[in-house]
Amino acid sequence: MSQVPELIETLCEDWSLTLDDERMAGGAWGIVLCCHTANGREAVLKLCANHERLRAETSAMLAWAGGPAVGVLAHRSGALLLQRARPGTSSRLAPSRLALLLDALHRPTSIGELGLGDWRAGITAAVSQVPSLQGLGRELLRAGQGRPILTVHGDLQPANILEHRGASAVIDPVGIAGPRELDVASAALYNNWGEESSARIRRLAKLTGTDPALALGFGQLTAMYAALAPRY
Repeated sequence: MSQVPELIETLCEDWSLTLDDERMAGGAWGIVLCCHTANGREAVLKLCANHERLRAETSAMLAWAGGPAVGVLAHRSGALLLQRARPGTSSRLAPSRLALLLDALHRPTSIGELGLGDWRAGITAAVSQVPSLQGLGRELLRAGQGRPILTVHGDLQPANILEHRGASAVIDPVGIAGPRELDVASAALYNNWGEESSARIRRLAKLTGTDPALALGFGQLTAMYAALAPRY
């Protein structure tokens, strides 16, 4: 993002923003800046060079408008303006609370709708990087065929679940259209309640009324990909 200063200046003018001195960690996906709107509202400006990735995130956040997500104030290609969570502390939810959050997030959608990512493309990409996952990938594609397609978060780790005004609000979704077992698996993997990972997946699948076998398959693919995928 070689033109970041110019882009920030343009966004501040178009959206009437005043930047704060504080700058939040943006991670691998981009830059995150704290700011205020013209009426004094606290906000977070997120910039990402991967426009497709940010479009999927924005689409998911908009789908959860009025629900368990930080509010979207404005968006355009490569930029997203969000309400700032307060107090904004990360939250490791107990299994029952995490199940309720998943239930609130999983809203009906369709493949290709709203710019969300296709869950099948994610499996195809994982298999292309780790050929030993081909068999498991084919089985998951077969097992997920015909399942209800919902808006799923895809990265429901504690850092992406914030305390906001006495409730839990999510941020930074991958933004995927797919079966909810995909989210159940990743959420159970990322939230350790002192149990072995497969036990966590089965517990969360039971609490959400989802297929434990399919959730375990997604969990296995996620864990194996994390261990075997090349790092650059």
